[in-house]
Amino acid sequence: MTEVLEDLVTRAAAGGPDGADAIAALYDELNDKVFNWVRFYVRDLHVAEDLCQEVWLKVARNIGKYRAGTSFHAWLRTITKNRVLDYLRPLQARPSELLYADHLELDRPLVGQGPEEYAERRALAQAVASRLNKLRPEQRQVLILRFFDGESPAATAEIMGKTDGAVRTLTVRALRKLAAVMPAGESSAQLIESLLTVAVGRDGVVSTRVVTGEATAHVATR
Repeated sequence: MTEVLEDLVTRAAAGGPDGADAIAALYDELNDKVFNWVRFYVRDLHVAEDLCQEVWLKVARNIGKYRAGTSFHAWLRTITKNRVLDYLRPLQARPSELLYADHLELDRPLVGQGPEEYAERRALAQAVASRLNKLRPEQRQVLILRFFDGESPAATAEIMGKTDGAVRTLTVRALRKLAAVMPAGESSAQLIESLLTVAVGRDGVVSTRVVTGEATAHVATR
């Protein structure tokens, strides 16, 4: 957690007018993340927005229970998931473990993109969304945090209770597994290469050749 966030959390826990201002600042800083977490389970935008507001009400009421020195992101994520589960329970709905294509924003049209390119990009997004669920839970979680939620390796490590190095290693292994279950083809390979470069840095990639398809995945890294 950054020093700025740590200061805001400390002030929020102290209460009073300054505490209320700190909660508002935390909302401005982290509400986009909370919204993305809610949308992982709830597809309706209006419902997701309402649930986000309820999450922040819970945060304001319970911030004094947060234990300093632990992961605030993990604490906030737990509150968010619990609120979503409370919402789903009366509906007798199970939280979806499926990632939807728009989480990765691969299915959004790009400027200058032709119909065929858009169709290919959308199909690739759907393939990623469905095949991530073939990974082990820990592998799926690290990829969601890094590439769907946009968390840094340090923030991901904080949430998962791992070191930065362990997160980087887990990310590469998860990408290897994802490559193995992606459809064979140049577009799939390019996507894995791109994610790999983000994960380990351009200097950490020995070879940019990635073969996708069952039993043919190869991701070479230092």
